[in-house]
Amino acid sequence: MQTKMILAALVVVVLSVGLVACGGDDASNLKQIQQQRSGEYVVALLSETGQLKQGPNTFALEFRKASDNSLADVGAVQLQSIMPMPGMSPMSGGASATPSGTPGRYNVTSDFEMRGKWNFTVIYGGGQRVLIPINVQ
Repeated sequence: MQTKMILAALVVVVLSVGLVACGGDDASNLKQIQQQRSGEYVVALLSETGQLKQGPNTFALEFRKASDNSLADVGAVQLQSIMPMPGMSPMSGGASATPSGTPGRYNVTSDFEMRGKWNFTVIYGGGQRVLIPINVQ
């Protein structure tokens, strides 16, 4: 009976360690969509496919120090996505960023109504901003 309890406890420990090792905010499997330097930071958009598509998307936003490429916490982040429409008012797309749990990395959800070139503006660090042009497939 005691052997079964020890074996069950060991299985729980092994599974817990495995879940911690496999889960979390590992961005090593993400591909870069686009990046832009802004002051002392390099701001990058990343996704599993390296592309954004028409309709709802989820992807990552990273802030790295340009000096050493380390992730950098920039505080609250706001997003704006605008598609210029010649001869018409620009189209707005919804986008929001939430901290991922890893300082400097944010989870982004967006909805692009049309394919084409969009201007993705990232506002961070108390008013700094960077414009990242993206092509939505």
